[in-house]
Amino acid sequence: MDSYITNYYKLLSSLSLAMDFSSRGLLRHHQRVALIALQIGRLYGLNQDQMEKLFTAAILHDAGSSTWQEKQQLLEYSAIETLSHCQKGFQLFHRHPIFHNIAEIILYHHERWDGYNSTLTKTDIPIESRIIHLADRIDVLIKEDAYILGQKKHICQTITAGSGKLFDPLLVEAFSDLSERECFWLDLHSEFVNEVLSHHCPVSTKRLGILEIASVAQTMSKVIDFKSPYTRKHSAGVAQMSYFLGQKAGFTPEHCDILKVAGLLHDLGKLGIPDAILDKPGKLTADEFDIMRKHTYYTYHILNMVDGFETINHYASCHHEKLNGRGYPFKLDGQELKTGARIVAVADIFTALTEDRPYRPALDKKLVMGIISDQVKLGHLDGELAALLLTNYEEAQYIRQSNA
Repeated sequence: MDSYITNYYKLLSSLSLAMDFSSRGLLRHHQRVALIALQIGRLYGLNQDQMEKLFTAAILHDAGSSTWQEKQQLLEYSAIETLSHCQKGFQLFHRHPIFHNIAEIILYHHERWDGYNSTLTKTDIPIESRIIHLADRIDVLIKEDAYILGQKKHICQTITAGSGKLFDPLLVEAFSDLSERECFWLDLHSEFVNEVLSHHCPVSTKRLGILEIASVAQTMSKVIDFKSPYTRKHSAGVAQMSYFLGQKAGFTPEHCDILKVAGLLHDLGKLGIPDAILDKPGKLTADEFDIMRKHTYYTYHILNMVDGFETINHYASCHHEKLNGRGYPFKLDGQELKTGARIVAVADIFTALTEDRPYRPALDKKLVMGIISDQVKLGHLDGELAALLLTNYEEAQYIRQSNA
């Protein structure tokens, strides 16, 4: 991997896509909200700095919502229970080295213009929050199974009815002007929405070092782990173990940082798995396990969208591949699996075995060592890396528990 990732748009739009899995399928809600918001913001006359903050906040606005049930509630136009995910989003971002300046925008992005049941009112609400609120409600009114231009009249009438109550009247006026353009509506239902959004994006590139990328991955790992109470810090644990094993294996500090990012993102695709399967307090059925297998496939394709993530992607998405070629999703074998992917695989199983799960408590040292040794004998895990972990078991366990 290159030392720097420069395509800021691809990085955020691809990661936000992972947040758009729901019981209705892949919604592209964040991309469409960002597209609507940017066009309203430009008509309203936001400056470049405001436009950059607007894009970042819009493309990440529902980061505080991970479960499919939460997402379903937020897709209702008259959604009332919105505060919790706004507060969780604020907590994710308010001390973030890159995203701290969008924290308050996220916190207030469901505030009503008239202040009814809200914390702020009218122009006290950040302008970016007001725009995202309007854009968000426009998008949830759009039906996937009806022709978009045929929906224009109903959506415009509904939004206009909220002017001065739900929404800033001046922003509604800007939307009214925008709504006259057929291309505005066609873009929202287009298979080219990603390309259209990239054209409107006010900041396509930023120079981010590996530590800054790790901070983005850290945020995404929390979004992933929000999805299930039983994996509250699993991604962080895998990241720490991957970094630890990389050090023991003699990797350079920068390569260990890459391993850490891969560990943080290895379960990104689980945002596309039903909550009931992730939280099931028992063994999965064959059909349920087949659904679970999709998560590594999703991880691969989401990370594949980001320029410069080739190494991270291989390490992250191949953590369920096996040396004997009987893993998933690609059936890669030992000749095709790089050492970093093998490290994440060992880190993942160690972390999983030593943390509480819905169907069992954390396992003790003897059981963990026995299971990992058996996995090596079966041709699933790299023997040298497993031995490296087991030789340093107490140190590894201390690091894992300090992260819990």
